[in-house]
Amino acid sequence: MKRTTPNFILLGLLVISAIGMGCSDDNNPLAPSSLAGTWNLVTYTDKAMNVTANAGVPTDIGNGAKVTITGTIVLTEKRYTYTLAITTSVPGAPPQTQTINTAGTYSIRGAVITGVEDGSGETTVFTMSRAGNRLTLDNSEQNSIWDKQ
Repeated sequence: MKRTTPNFILLGLLVISAIGMGCSDDNNPLAPSSLAGTWNLVTYTDKAMNVTANAGVPTDIGNGAKVTITGTIVLTEKRYTYTLAITTSVPGAPPQTQTINTAGTYSIRGAVITGVEDGSGETTVFTMSRAGNRLTLDNSEQNSIWDKQ
């Protein structure tokens, strides 16, 4: 199957496997118990392409093409479920939407979150920070910001 999704969107999929937990201190804003719930994508930045997309807003990715991204992460104390919808619009063609759904386990050590995707076992690592109901996941390839519902 030919992929039509821009590379920077596909990097967002790494977020799926980046949510993994292990500690449980209710007073720690990075503890699994405090992260449990539904998180909605706010922004996604592909560092290699230097492109930032705001969730739900068409973003120009070059040559008249636009991409609109929405995403959700649902966290329990040990598991994540990730959904990402990517709509790509290219001049002269109807918009195409791709939806990605994955799940897995995660662990936290300090400010590092490591996710392991069910099935593939793919591991992804992010540095994370939290301010109130806003969670930021960052690594050398991308940065994503999520708001808790």
